[in-house]
Order: sequence, then C-alpha cells, then structure tokens
Amino acid sequence: MGDWDVLPASGELRGPRGTQRLRPLLMDILLRLAATPGEVVRRETLLEDVWTRRMVNDEVLSRAIAELRTAIGDEAREARYIETLPKIGYRLVAAIEPLAAEAAPAPPVAAATPRPAPLARANRPWLAVLAGVTAAIVLAAIAIAMRPSSDPAAGIEARLAAARPFTSDPGLELTPRFSPDGTRVAFALGEGNDLRIVVQAVDGSSRQFVGRPGFLRLSPVFFPDGRRIAFWQARGNECAIVEHDLATGAERTLLDCKLGPRSRFDLSRDGRHLVFSAPSRPQHPVGLWVVELDRGTPRPLTAPQPGMGDDFYPRFSPDGSHIAFFRGNESHRQPWLVPRDDGAAARPAAKVEGLSYGLAWLGEAGPLIAAGDWLGFRALVLVDPASGATRLAGARGARFPDVGPRGQLVWENAMYSANLWRVDLARASSPRELWRSTRYSNQPEFSPDGRQIAFSSNRDGADAIYVSAFDGSPRRIAFGEAHRYLRPHWSADGRFVHAVRHTARSGGAAIQEAVRIPVNGGAPEVFGALGRAVNDVRESRDGQWLFWGELSGHSMRLLRAPAGNLERAERLPWPVASQYQLNSTVAVLAQPQLPQLTRCRLDTLACEPMPLEVNEAELYHWALGPRSIFVRVRGAGGAHLQRRDLATGKTTGTFDFAPTGAGTSIAVSPDESTLVVVREEGPAIDLMIAK
Repeated sequence: MGDWDVLPASGELRGPRGTQRLRPLLMDILLRLAATPGEVVRRETLLEDVWTRRMVNDEVLSRAIAELRTAIGDEAREARYIETLPKIGYRLVAAIEPLAAEAAPAPPVAAATPRPAPLARANRPWLAVLAGVTAAIVLAAIAIAMRPSSDPAAGIEARLAAARPFTSDPGLELTPRFSPDGTRVAFALGEGNDLRIVVQAVDGSSRQFVGRPGFLRLSPVFFPDGRRIAFWQARGNECAIVEHDLATGAERTLLDCKLGPRSRFDLSRDGRHLVFSAPSRPQHPVGLWVVELDRGTPRPLTAPQPGMGDDFYPRFSPDGSHIAFFRGNESHRQPWLVPRDDGAAARPAAKVEGLSYGLAWLGEAGPLIAAGDWLGFRALVLVDPASGATRLAGARGARFPDVGPRGQLVWENAMYSANLWRVDLARASSPRELWRSTRYSNQPEFSPDGRQIAFSSNRDGADAIYVSAFDGSPRRIAFGEAHRYLRPHWSADGRFVHAVRHTARSGGAAIQEAVRIPVNGGAPEVFGALGRAVNDVRESRDGQWLFWGELSGHSMRLLRAPAGNLERAERLPWPVASQYQLNSTVAVLAQPQLPQLTRCRLDTLACEPMPLEVNEAELYHWALGPRSIFVRVRGAGGAHLQRRDLATGKTTGTFDFAPTGAGTSIAVSPDESTLVVVREEGPAIDLMIAK
C-alpha cells in the first residue's frame, strides 16, 4: 500500500515510520478499504463489514479512522492514503500491489507455524487474518481478492459526483447510448423537428453525423458488431425504426409505422430482439411489443388495462431474458419488470412512483439505475428488482441514463424553467410575465374573488405552495424538505388552500395526503380521514362539500364528504378519471384513453358525454370556468387556446398565447376575463459522463 507493507496475520505495517502494530479492528478497516482500492466504501458498509453483529454509531467509525491515519502518518485534509468523502464514506487512494511471499525457515521436527505472508488486498479480511495459515493459502486468497468487486453499484455516488460534461452543443442532446465496446456514444442532436444522430468517441477524437436534416430522429441503439445502429425517425405522419450502417450509410426499415411505435425502444444485447411501446387495443393504454428481427412479426407482450397507465421506456436485461420499463401516467410512473416471453408475469420492480425519465441495467441481474423525482427531486436512483429497495445515487437533474460495458455512465442533464403569465382576454394588451424565476412554477388557480393566485413551484428547493396578488410578491404557505406540496385549490371563503402533500420515502411508496393550508399563516391541517392515496382535493364553490380523487392504479376514483364531517365519505357514481375540475354546478372529467370529456351534475350526480374532446397530449391543458372550457389545441400553425361554450361545445374565442408547461397549465378568473397560463422556456439538455 504505497510505501507500506501490510502483514495482516501479524497485524503489522512496515514502512517509512518503521514497524507499526495495528490492533485487529484497525487492520480490518484497512483491509476492507484495500479490497476495493480507489472506490468509495460507504460508512454503513464499513460498519456492517467490520463491526459484524455489533451495534455501533458513526462516531466510533470516525475515531477508528483517525487512529488509523495517525498510525500511517496520514492527514485528513491532504490525504495520501485514506480519503474522506463527507457524509458518504472513505476511499483508499494509495497504490496497491500484492507482495511476494517470504521464504519460510526450515521447520523443526515438530511442525511450527509458518511465517505470515504479506497481504495487499482482501475482500473478506477475516478470511485472511487466521493464525497458522500457510503462505500458499494466503497468496491464493490474495488472487481471489484481486478480482473486481461483484457489486456493480459500488462507489457509484463518488463516480457520479466526479462526472464531467460529455457534450455542450447549443441544441438539445438526447437519448445517449454506449457502443458495445464503450468507446463511443450515440445520441440525438438538434432542435424542434430537426434531430440528427451523432456518434461521438468518448475521448472526443471523432464525431460522425447520421441522417439528413428535416427528420426527427431519436433513441439510437448499437447492434452487437458496433458497425450498425438502429434509431426511431419520423417526418409528418410517417414513422419507422430503421437500421443504419455507419460505414456505408445504407438503411433498411426494421419496423414501419403501422403499429405506431413510440420513440423509445431497445435492442437485446445479441441484436436478435427489439422491444417497443405501441397501442395494444383501441381505447386501451400503450403496451410493450417484442419482435425477433428477420424471423417473425411483432407480438404484444403487455396489455395494461384502462386506468393502469401506459408502458414506456423499455430496456432489455443484459442477458435479454427480462425487460424493465415504466408503467403509469405522466405524473405517476412506476418501474416494472417482465420476462421477455411471459407478459402475464409482469410485476412492479419497486413501490416508488412519480415523474420518471428512463432506466438502465447496472449488472446482469440489476440493480436498475433509474431517473425519477421519487425522492423529491429528479435524480438517479438505484432500484433492486428482487427486493424493491431503492436508494438515491445522485446526479440531480439526470434523465435517461445508459451504462457502458465497464460500468461507465452517460445521461441527459436537463434544466427546465417555467413561469406564469397573465393574459387579459378583454384587452388588447400583451401577456405579462408574473414572478419570474429560474425554476418551475405551475398549477395556478384564482382565488374566489379573483385577486390572488395560488400555485406550486420549486423556486426555493422542493415543491411548495405559494400565494400572491398580481401586484405583490409570492408568499410560501406550505413547504418543507420532508414533503412536496402540489395541486393547490382555494376554499370557498378564500381563507385556505387545499393541496396534496407527498411524503417521499426511500424504498417505499409515497404517501399522498390531503391538507388544508391557512393562507395567512399556520401549519397545514392533514385530513387523515381521506386516506393516504389522495391525488386531488377540492372544496365545492358553496363550501358544503369536499371532493377528492383517490388513486386507483393510475386513475382516480372520485369521492365526496360533507365539509364538516369528513368521516361520512361516499364514493360518487362517476367513472374513474385521470383529471377532474369543478365549478358551481358541474364537474368535468377526463377519462383514461377516452378523448371525449364527461360532464356530471353536482346536484343529481348524473353524467353525460360532452361535445368536446381532449386528447392525451392536452390532458393537463384545459380549464373549467363558470360558463366555458378553455383548452389548448394544436394545428398546422402551432398551438393556440380555444374558449368553448360549456353547454354547446361551440368555439367562442381563439387566442394565440397557449400554455407550454407540464402539469396543470391554465387558470380562469371567476368572471372569465383573465387567464393565467404556464409557459415553459426551452430546456437546456447536455450530456454528462462518469467513468
């Protein structure tokens, strides 16, 4: 170890400070660090491996490390041997080499204990530190210990912390994938509907562009030979997954647009199978399909039922036997696992769910490394598909990770911002931006008197609820590191804001509770009677009832209770909904996989279809007013807002300033004279790489 010889059997170190004898505990710590030189050993790992079957705290470990440093003449601030990573663990930074065994003296007639052989690394110190072990056995143990760590996630936090930018082009850089030998990364580069594929050397020595301008190309994946890639492309109403020869430029179609394949797909490592997402049946969610290339036709693998959400972002396991993917709707996606040949065996890989952005396999059997906001912010999270356990890995802002053949990591680093804009429909004035920040604000709602706005934002860290008058500054009324506060809705008297509080738990499902927040200050009141799976809670305009949506799969069952007696809850005779809104007389529901909106009367509870459709892309881009519905509509000239008469469905106004943000994006004033819309600024997405 550097300029020290480590002799574990005798507990000695020989080096520049002479011979030092370590007590067994310190030798065990040193050997555990030496088992994975250059890699971070987490504090809890050291405590578990060295203090087996004994409960000790972090302070004991810190004192032991300090004592070990004193013995070898090391300094914490300028570490030559043992580096400290605050709040994470320790890393042995000195060079490690196995030492030749010393020749043992000729034994007397009665066999004597052999002299200890020097040891440089040991994966299990207690196996090496045994009195009476021969030099040959110790050297064999060294050879075994010199093998790489079997844990593919070992030291991943430190590796992510040391990541560097891989690209920083002005355009968007999306969907990165390593070549089979790990020397190149393929990704999509461009803006709007002009995305080309780039194949770039990891060392930056070369860059190759694939495809002509004018197409939308995404999700490049290498074939096993590294000479061909497959990618998804589209132009107009045409789409396909194509194979491209990097040397000749020759292309062929692997899958046409008949099934409507989504842009994120995957190839098995042997290049034989392709998995993609596409609709399985009319008015049913998107499922997974598998095709054996050149040998068969696509076959449906998964077929989620209405209300379960879509199956997206599939990734083959390294051996091709399983597929990891996400199931759910836009705001509630959960990691799932399915055998390639048995769709009926699909199961959740973990209980966590939320906004999710792709995953990859770290090892042959996992763990998965997934991008999601499950713990309160978007980052990479490790998921054990066997136990369902999860833990934060790092890389805040990460999306769509990929893993190379030697454990390298590459991912999209995405920065978003969205702000609220005021649109006066009765005036010719230009829209005005409200309370600008560099973070994300959405889910606005007018107060009953139309003078204030409540909204959700992460402008100060975690998602919180804010309230502001148009001529004032936003005030945080509900926040905290342990919770996320979302979907604010005013009480009828304007004194409170109702919202959903998410409690993120590492390794378990999030708790979603209804809360009532005093606008003028005070702690949120939790409505425990409503349960722990509340997705949206609203008070009726007359203040007599509380309505809420209870998660059912990835939809909501709608319930209500008297505002003064929440124990008297009743399930409403309405269909399950993916979104719902209230005014003083009706509720309007959007149902899963059904574009036509449904209107339900609040007095009789009778429901009927409306002469108005909202497709999946506009799920969060409509708002109910007293007399009208405002909805975003996309056309050849781009997106715009339409005002539709609530009774007839006829268009009564068209406005150019349409929302572009994620989540609920439109608020309507009580007199329908003013809108607040969410406008997202173009994201900055670069690629990061960790070796």
